[in-house]
Amino acid sequence: MKLYANPTSPFVRIVRMALIEKGLNEATDTIIVDAWADDPAFLAANPAGRVPTLITDDGARLTEALLILSYLDAIGTRPATLAGGPAALSAAGVAIGVFDAAVAVIIGRKSAPDFDTGLVGTKRFRTMREGLRRLDAVFDTVRQPFGLPAIAAITALDYLEFRFPDHDWRGLCPGVAAFRDAQADRPSVRDTVPRG
Repeated sequence: MKLYANPTSPFVRIVRMALIEKGLNEATDTIIVDAWADDPAFLAANPAGRVPTLITDDGARLTEALLILSYLDAIGTRPATLAGGPAALSAAGVAIGVFDAAVAVIIGRKSAPDFDTGLVGTKRFRTMREGLRRLDAVFDTVRQPFGLPAIAAITALDYLEFRFPDHDWRGLCPGVAAFRDAQADRPSVRDTVPRG
């Protein structure tokens, strides 16, 4: 398999973490791309120019992180990433909403320097804060096994700390923060920390 990726994307990170957890990382060639550079090979794989994009061994081009995770669950022999029932998927959705809002701010800043204080930016920061609080309230009931709720929660917290280090994100979700710290040496966590 071939994964088009970016080392800072939280959507890429949840796929990379799942690949490691499922023992599929060694069978995947990860190609780091600049999603803004419009590389022809990358655009041939995904005309939307978005990461992650996975090309399967039979040449299918899969886009969108959750669709890729579904495929990895179908081919992997280890526990399903998307398991756990409605409560787990609900918590994972909150965590994904947190880092989706953060990505929207980063992209919004490219076109509007005052994005953070405008209507959309203000709403996105509210989503990040309230999402972390809500996630922390339910996290103990859905963090095991180490599936999408845990992966997405760790990704959300790490991404906010990486992109917005001047905020106290951990104070909003002390349970998630403690869990993240306890997982610091787990290969899927340690080897995918955002860098840029």
